Amino acid sequence: MSYMLPHLHNGWQVDQAILSEEDRVLVIRFGHDWDPTCMKMDEVLYSIAEKEQTHHD
Repeated sequence: MSYMLPHLHNGWQVDQAILSEEDRVLVIRFGHDWDPTCMKMDEVLYSIAEKEQTHHD
């Protein structure tokens, strides 16, 4: 499911993601796409992403 979520590949991208969000919640998950625990977290994050986005807009 991680292919459905944005990926940040370096520290600069993480910094920019944090700095660019003032009014919304930003969730950053560190880990590997192939890790079963990360895969489960990705499923949960994806399942709530659209709901949370419409809630905050």
